[in-house]
Amino acid sequence: MSALDESPPLPINIDTFEELRTYLWQQHGTTVNPDDPVMLVFTMLRVGLDQHEQLNERNRQDLANSVQAIADGFTTDVNQSIQTFKEEAIGDVVRERIEAMNEAARQADRATSNFKKLLFYQAILTAVNLLAAFFTIGVLFTLVR
Repeated sequence: MSALDESPPLPINIDTFEELRTYLWQQHGTTVNPDDPVMLVFTMLRVGLDQHEQLNERNRQDLANSVQAIADGFTTDVNQSIQTFKEEAIGDVVRERIEAMNEAARQADRATSNFKKLLFYQAILTAVNLLAAFFTIGVLFTLVR
């Protein structure tokens, strides 16, 4: 089999010497002895690949932690902004309600004051009516005698 012939597909993983020897035999039609320098190169490459995978995993974990920290900070900032907005909005609503209640209290005070004045005037008119009634009764009583 030459290098220009179609080679078999690469296996997903070559983890053992036997898998490597089988693939090399399928690819090149040559057997490789277990003490061949190719096995040494394979071992060195495998160690390098394992270290690279560990480094990638560590970097992936660091990236995930960084993204999580940024997301947590963003979430905290958004929650604080929402809380501030709610407090301001609620504060405005409460102030408006208090002003409305104060205005209602002022109107009630004016109504009470006006009602007291009307009661006073009504008491005066009642007293005048009573005096007029007594006067009329007195005049009638003197005329009838």
